[in-house]
Amino acid sequence: MKKGGYYRDKYFEEYFDYIREKTDKERALIGKKKYTDVTIKTMATDTFFLEKHEDKDFKSWLKSDETIEEARLALIRHFTGRRNNPEKDAKYYIDRMIDFKEFLETLK
Repeated sequence: MKKGGYYRDKYFEEYFDYIREKTDKERALIGKKKYTDVTIKTMATDTFFLEKHEDKDFKSWLKSDETIEEARLALIRHFTGRRNNPEKDAKYYIDRMIDFKEFLETLK
């Protein structure tokens, strides 16, 4: 199985930095410690789960609320039978995908 894909390969380092900055600010506001680099790397990697596991252009999942919902359902399909709470896990992955969508918008 491939480790990355077009978007992961092209943007991972910049996206990692984006997630680092975003979460550092969010956690500072609530008085919590920054996430470790390992946690940030996991978050950035998890973003691209569907790119790795679905034969569909990753960015197409981010086009609209409807395609994000399709992504959520695809994630639930992947996680059902493998995880205790597929819907909760799918929400986490969708949140990461939305982070990536927001990251791409900063590049415009």
